[in-house]
Amino acid sequence: MEVDKLILYAYTFRSRAERVLWTLRELGYEYKVIRLNPFKGETRTPELSKLNPSKKIPVLVHGENVFTESLAIMEYLNDVSDSHSLAPEEPLEAFYYRKALHYGLTEIEPYLWVAEQSSRLKSLYNWPDGTYENAINQVNKNIGIVWQWVERSKYIASKEFSLADIYYYHLITWASQHNIEHLSGVRNYLSLLESRHAFPVEMLAGENTKTQPI
Repeated sequence: MEVDKLILYAYTFRSRAERVLWTLRELGYEYKVIRLNPFKGETRTPELSKLNPSKKIPVLVHGENVFTESLAIMEYLNDVSDSHSLAPEEPLEAFYYRKALHYGLTEIEPYLWVAEQSSRLKSLYNWPDGTYENAINQVNKNIGIVWQWVERSKYIASKEFSLADIYYYHLITWASQHNIEHLSGVRNYLSLLESRHAFPVEMLAGENTKTQPI
Protein backbone atom coordinates (compact mmCIF):
# COMPACT_ATOMS: atom_id res chain seq x y z
CA MET A 1 0.00 0.00 0.00
CA GLU A 2 1.19 3.50 -0.76
CA VAL A 3 1.91 5.89 2.09
CA ASP A 4 -0.73 8.39 1.01
CA LYS A 5 -3.37 5.64 0.92
CA LEU A 6 -2.90 4.43 4.52
CA ILE A 7 -2.92 7.04 7.28
CA LEU A 8 -3.04 6.45 11.03
CA TYR A 9 -4.16 9.22 13.35
CA ALA A 10 -2.60 8.80 16.79
CA TYR A 11 -2.04 10.84 19.92
CA THR A 12 1.29 12.51 20.69
CA PHE A 13 1.62 10.07 23.60
CA ARG A 14 1.09 6.33 23.94
CA SER A 15 -2.47 5.18 23.47
CA ARG A 16 -4.45 2.40 21.82
CA ALA A 17 -3.17 3.72 18.49
CA GLU A 18 0.18 2.05 19.19
CA ARG A 19 -1.54 -1.32 18.90
CA VAL A 20 -2.46 -0.41 15.34
CA LEU A 21 1.02 0.98 14.64
CA TRP A 22 2.60 -2.29 15.75
CA THR A 23 0.22 -4.25 13.53
CA LEU A 24 1.09 -2.08 10.54
CA ARG A 25 4.78 -2.73 11.12
CA GLU A 26 4.37 -6.48 11.66
CA LEU A 27 2.42 -6.86 8.42
CA GLY A 28 4.85 -4.72 6.43
CA TYR A 29 2.48 -1.94 5.38
CA GLU A 30 3.63 1.43 4.18
CA TYR A 31 1.86 4.09 6.21
CA LYS A 32 1.87 7.62 7.49
CA VAL A 33 1.23 8.61 11.11
CA ILE A 34 -0.38 11.93 12.01
CA ARG A 35 -0.04 12.65 15.73
CA LEU A 36 -2.51 14.94 17.46
CA ASN A 37 -2.48 16.53 20.91
CA PRO A 38 -6.01 16.48 22.37
CA PHE A 39 -5.02 18.90 25.12
CA LYS A 40 -4.36 21.52 22.44
CA GLY A 41 -7.67 20.94 20.70
CA GLU A 42 -6.13 19.04 17.80
CA THR A 43 -8.75 16.27 18.00
CA ARG A 44 -11.64 18.71 17.85
CA THR A 45 -11.00 19.94 14.33
CA PRO A 46 -13.61 19.64 11.56
CA GLU A 47 -11.27 17.25 9.74
CA LEU A 48 -11.09 14.70 12.56
CA SER A 49 -14.75 15.17 13.45
CA LYS A 50 -15.63 14.18 9.90
CA LEU A 51 -13.45 11.08 10.15
CA ASN A 52 -14.64 10.10 13.63
CA PRO A 53 -17.59 11.99 15.19
CA SER A 54 -16.49 10.83 18.66
CA LYS A 55 -13.24 12.79 18.09
CA LYS A 56 -11.15 9.96 19.49
CA ILE A 57 -8.06 8.04 18.44
CA PRO A 58 -7.10 5.81 16.69
CA VAL A 59 -8.46 6.49 13.25
CA LEU A 60 -7.16 4.70 10.18
CA VAL A 61 -7.81 6.00 6.69
CA HIS A 62 -7.37 3.50 3.88
CA GLY A 63 -8.22 5.05 0.56
CA GLU A 64 -11.81 6.26 0.83
CA ASN A 65 -12.57 4.11 3.89
CA VAL A 66 -12.30 5.23 7.51
CA PHE A 67 -11.83 2.78 10.38
CA THR A 68 -12.09 3.27 14.15
CA GLU A 69 -11.71 1.06 17.26
CA SER A 70 -8.19 -0.30 17.64
CA LEU A 71 -8.84 -4.05 17.71
CA ALA A 72 -11.28 -3.88 14.80
CA ILE A 73 -8.65 -1.94 12.83
CA MET A 74 -6.00 -4.52 13.67
CA GLU A 75 -8.20 -7.36 12.48
CA TYR A 76 -9.08 -5.49 9.30
CA LEU A 77 -5.41 -4.93 8.51
CA ASN A 78 -4.76 -8.61 9.06
CA ASP A 79 -7.70 -9.62 6.87
CA VAL A 80 -6.58 -7.54 3.87
CA SER A 81 -2.87 -8.20 4.24
CA ASP A 82 -1.07 -9.98 1.42
CA SER A 83 1.66 -10.80 3.94
CA HIS A 84 1.53 -13.48 6.63
CA SER A 85 -1.43 -13.76 9.00
CA LEU A 86 -1.34 -12.68 12.64
CA ALA A 87 -4.37 -14.77 13.58
CA PRO A 88 -4.50 -18.57 13.83
CA GLU A 89 -6.69 -20.42 11.34
CA GLU A 90 -6.86 -23.89 12.89
CA PRO A 91 -10.28 -23.98 14.64
CA LEU A 92 -9.11 -24.88 18.16
CA GLU A 93 -6.27 -22.37 18.15
CA ALA A 94 -8.58 -19.78 16.65
CA PHE A 95 -11.00 -20.35 19.54
CA TYR A 96 -8.33 -19.73 22.19
CA TYR A 97 -7.17 -16.69 20.27
CA ARG A 98 -10.68 -15.20 20.17
CA LYS A 99 -11.25 -16.21 23.79
CA ALA A 100 -8.17 -14.23 24.86
CA LEU A 101 -9.28 -11.14 22.95
CA HIS A 102 -12.82 -11.29 24.32
CA TYR A 103 -11.56 -11.82 27.86
CA GLY A 104 -9.36 -8.75 27.69
CA LEU A 105 -12.14 -6.66 26.19
CA THR A 106 -14.68 -7.61 28.84
CA GLU A 107 -12.74 -8.38 32.02
CA ILE A 108 -9.61 -6.22 31.98
CA GLU A 109 -9.60 -3.26 29.62
CA PRO A 110 -12.92 -1.70 30.74
CA TYR A 111 -11.66 -1.52 34.33
CA LEU A 112 -8.31 -0.09 33.27
CA TRP A 113 -10.15 2.57 31.32
CA VAL A 114 -12.37 3.45 34.30
CA ALA A 115 -9.25 3.58 36.48
CA GLU A 116 -7.70 5.98 34.00
CA GLN A 117 -10.80 8.17 33.93
CA SER A 118 -10.98 8.30 37.73
CA SER A 119 -7.29 9.11 38.23
CA ARG A 120 -5.13 10.77 35.55
CA LEU A 121 -8.12 11.98 33.57
CA LYS A 122 -10.38 12.84 36.50
CA SER A 123 -10.59 16.48 35.40
CA LEU A 124 -12.48 15.29 32.30
CA TYR A 125 -14.76 12.73 34.00
CA ASN A 126 -17.00 12.66 37.05
CA TRP A 127 -16.60 9.41 38.97
CA PRO A 128 -17.56 9.02 42.66
CA ASP A 129 -14.95 8.49 45.38
CA GLY A 130 -13.68 4.92 45.51
CA THR A 131 -14.13 4.27 41.79
CA TYR A 132 -10.40 4.04 41.11
CA GLU A 133 -9.78 1.57 43.94
CA ASN A 134 -12.72 -0.61 42.89
CA ALA A 135 -11.58 -0.66 39.26
CA ILE A 136 -8.02 -1.63 40.19
CA ASN A 137 -9.29 -4.34 42.52
CA GLN A 138 -11.30 -5.79 39.64
CA VAL A 139 -8.26 -5.76 37.34
CA ASN A 140 -6.22 -7.55 39.99
CA LYS A 141 -8.98 -10.12 40.37
CA ASN A 142 -9.33 -10.81 36.65
CA ILE A 143 -5.78 -10.57 35.38
CA GLY A 144 -4.51 -13.61 37.24
CA ILE A 145 -5.71 -15.92 34.49
CA VAL A 146 -3.56 -13.98 32.03
CA TRP A 147 -0.49 -14.76 34.12
CA GLN A 148 -1.42 -18.44 33.80
CA TRP A 149 -1.63 -18.15 30.01
CA VAL A 150 1.79 -16.51 29.85
CA GLU A 151 3.40 -19.08 32.12
CA ARG A 152 1.89 -21.93 30.11
CA SER A 153 3.18 -21.08 26.63
CA LYS A 154 5.52 -18.82 24.70
CA TYR A 155 2.75 -16.65 23.28
CA ILE A 156 -0.51 -15.59 24.83
CA ALA A 157 -3.06 -17.48 22.73
CA SER A 158 -1.44 -19.63 20.08
CA LYS A 159 1.79 -21.33 19.06
CA GLU A 160 2.85 -18.31 17.03
CA PHE A 161 2.92 -14.56 17.63
CA SER A 162 -0.51 -13.07 16.97
CA LEU A 163 -2.59 -9.92 17.31
CA ALA A 164 -3.44 -11.16 20.80
CA ASP A 165 0.17 -10.61 21.85
CA ILE A 166 0.09 -7.03 20.62
CA TYR A 167 -3.15 -6.50 22.52
CA TYR A 168 -1.96 -8.07 25.76
CA TYR A 169 1.38 -6.31 25.70
CA HIS A 170 -0.58 -3.08 25.82
CA LEU A 171 -2.92 -4.31 28.58
CA ILE A 172 -0.14 -5.72 30.77
CA THR A 173 2.04 -2.62 30.55
CA TRP A 174 -1.00 -0.41 31.08
CA ALA A 175 -1.82 -2.37 34.22
CA SER A 176 1.80 -1.99 35.37
CA GLN A 177 1.41 1.79 35.21
CA HIS A 178 -1.25 1.36 37.88
CA ASN A 179 1.16 -0.67 40.03
CA ILE A 180 -0.44 -4.01 39.27
CA GLU A 181 2.35 -6.51 39.76
CA HIS A 182 2.88 -9.56 37.57
CA LEU A 183 4.86 -12.79 37.82
CA SER A 184 8.53 -12.90 36.82
CA GLY A 185 7.73 -15.01 33.77
CA VAL A 186 5.53 -12.22 32.47
CA ARG A 187 8.54 -9.91 32.30
CA ASN A 188 10.27 -12.49 30.11
CA TYR A 189 7.20 -12.55 27.87
CA LEU A 190 7.23 -8.75 27.54
CA SER A 191 10.95 -8.80 26.77
CA LEU A 192 10.35 -11.38 24.05
CA LEU A 193 7.80 -9.10 22.40
CA GLU A 194 10.01 -6.04 22.77
CA SER A 195 12.78 -7.87 20.92
CA ARG A 196 10.69 -8.19 17.76
CA HIS A 197 11.98 -6.20 14.80
CA ALA A 198 8.60 -4.56 14.26
CA PHE A 199 8.10 -3.55 17.90
CA PRO A 200 7.43 0.20 18.07
CA VAL A 201 9.40 2.01 20.77
CA GLU A 202 6.29 4.13 21.30
CA MET A 203 4.90 1.17 23.24
CA LEU A 204 7.57 1.37 25.93
CA ALA A 205 6.45 2.85 29.22
CA GLY A 206 8.03 6.15 30.17
CA GLU A 207 7.33 9.69 31.26
CA ASN A 208 5.60 10.45 27.97
CA THR A 209 3.39 7.37 28.09
CA LYS A 210 1.41 7.94 31.26
CA THR A 211 -1.98 8.66 29.73
CA GLN A 212 -4.12 6.09 27.96
CA PRO A 213 -6.97 7.89 26.19
CA ILE A 214 -9.57 5.90 24.32
